Amino acid sequence: MKNLNLNFEHSPVIWEFLHSNNFVRGIIGPVGSGKSYACAAEIMLRAVKQKPSPKDGIKYTRFAVIRNSYPELKTTTIKTWQELFPENVWGRMRYSPPISHHLKLPSREGAAGIDCEVIFLALDQPKDVRKLLSLELTGAWINEARELPKAVIDGLTHRVGRYPTKKDSGPTWYGVWMDTNAMDDDHWWYVLSEKEKLGGKFSWKFFKQKPGVLEVPKHKLPDKPEANGYVFSAGRWWKENPKAENKANLPSGYYQQILNGKKLDWIRCYGEAKYVYVQEGKPVWSEYDDSTMVAHTLEPEKNIIIQVGLDFGLTPAAVFAQKMPNGRWHILHEIVTKDMGLERFGTYLKSEINNLYSEYELQVWGDPAGQARDQIYEVTAFDHLKTLDINARPCMTNDFKVRREALAGPMGRLIQGKPGLLIDSNCTNLRKSLSGGYHFKRVEISGQERFRDIPNKNQHSHVGDAAGYCLLGGGEGKTLTVKKNYTFTGPTVAKLDFDIF
Repeated sequence: MKNLNLNFEHSPVIWEFLHSNNFVRGIIGPVGSGKSYACAAEIMLRAVKQKPSPKDGIKYTRFAVIRNSYPELKTTTIKTWQELFPENVWGRMRYSPPISHHLKLPSREGAAGIDCEVIFLALDQPKDVRKLLSLELTGAWINEARELPKAVIDGLTHRVGRYPTKKDSGPTWYGVWMDTNAMDDDHWWYVLSEKEKLGGKFSWKFFKQKPGVLEVPKHKLPDKPEANGYVFSAGRWWKENPKAENKANLPSGYYQQILNGKKLDWIRCYGEAKYVYVQEGKPVWSEYDDSTMVAHTLEPEKNIIIQVGLDFGLTPAAVFAQKMPNGRWHILHEIVTKDMGLERFGTYLKSEINNLYSEYELQVWGDPAGQARDQIYEVTAFDHLKTLDINARPCMTNDFKVRREALAGPMGRLIQGKPGLLIDSNCTNLRKSLSGGYHFKRVEISGQERFRDIPNKNQHSHVGDAAGYCLLGGGEGKTLTVKKNYTFTGPTVAKLDFDIF
């Protein structure tokens, strides 16, 4: 092991992470920060710290390495593992399922021997927890934890600490550790690390590395920014963070090179390690810019009608908005539900109206499909809302292109130096929908980037559709749905030689 360098003292966050004995711990950071390498090294560090068996003086440990899929496991995780523990030094890996690597060092010169078994598994669905049921582990490393449901982590927590048995001294330490790039702010990692921190004897602890790049305001730029190592990408200037970890092991100019051609959400996620939604596919509303179309406080204006857009179904949603006298739309509030029938949704909607907008005049608009009678209750969605004293009306159309344009139009306007659409910062679900959560799926065509004509229906689509109905019913649809009657009256005959137009 003399050529194996597991010294991370020049990476202070990694150093602290590796010295932590918390039952569950996680580290988040930018791409290239060395977190995966450190997590792989942690296996050997824990194997070395294990108490030897009183029977033969060998330190016995067994670890699981978890990734979301076998392709990712083989091409990324195992590749990192083999950089530290190559097969020509530590023996061949077994690639028949489950993939495993058995590391052994004999006892020598008073040092105890090591017997460390490493099992590599792919677990991307909550149902895959059953793969863990027979495992007896010392600990487990979850690589790129953002790609795994929390049920997998929960399943691992009661499989660790079971090896070695008491007759071999029992585990000196046991637990779960994780690494990841940044994720969305509704992810279980964000909730547990930033909102609902788990304390107590077996507390979970989360570590965050410094960003790899820093955004630089224009007024702080030198005269020749590019000549001084600054990079312009996604409409902003960036520089390498001098406090970023693992830079000594990265190629020169690593961060400057990877920034070129990247979108802002990508840089925020992989360069700055910020909690952000990374777009998938092609956004339904490519015109939307979350950095300019969000206001931190949008209060409803007196004497202006509040427009309410509704999308029905098993995941109904509502969006509340006002059109200002200058033509700008203010989206004030959202209601987003899951697995909620019309009856409960109607009651919830009525409660929100009474609590927030009882003093305002409302116009409520919904998906015209809500005029269909329910097969069980034999009433339409609009009829049911009327029983709650909510006078909702169907929009003139549910044509997707019209709904899209009803929102896109204000986004493309500039009114008194600001966009024609502003969204309250608390409307997080709608912001996510507009940022690309509601999107056209990419079509796999070799050498070409193409997308489906119909957007992907998912958890982000319903609130986006509700916003479309809101603005469509509130007036944006008039120019989009007006019917033009063109009558052909025959050819026009010029009265004079020069009258040719």
